[in-house]
Formats: sequence, C-alpha cells, structure tokens
Amino acid sequence: MALQTYFVVQPFQETNRGALVALPAIAARDADHARRLVNRQAGTAVGAIAFSRRADPDAGDYEEAVVLIRWGRVPDEGVDEAA
Repeated sequence: MALQTYFVVQPFQETNRGALVALPAIAARDADHARRLVNRQAGTAVGAIAFSRRADPDAGDYEEAVVLIRWGRVPDEGVDEAA
C-alpha cells in the first residue's frame, strides 16, 4: 500500500493544575476541513492543533507531521509549521 495523507485535529483541555491533556483526536477529510474543525473547538477546549501526516500504517512507514494551524494553548512539540 502507498503512503496516504491523514488529516487530524487534536484538541486539548486544561486540568485544575494547569496541565494540558489531549482530548480524543478528530479525523478530518482534508486540510481545509481540519482548519474549520480547529476553529470549532472554541468553547470546548483551551487549544487545538491540526496537522497532516503521510503514512502507510500497514508497512509501519510514517513521515513527520506537518502542523496546519494552532489555536489557543497547545504543547510545543517542535513540529514543523506548514508554509
């Protein structure tokens, strides 16, 4: 199987002690859909990040994630920003 591009939105919530906790990830159809989903997280999360990643899960091949958009408080994992 060839590499496919996956689009994911990862929302985050804040604990009582101020730590960030990942909420369930949301699959998106494409980059624009992922960006819209991030914008919808306002009010339910303290932050969200949308990213794409090319992968072939069956072969165990994964490329680095590319951030499409960040909103609010999200961990800084050093992921490359999309141009």
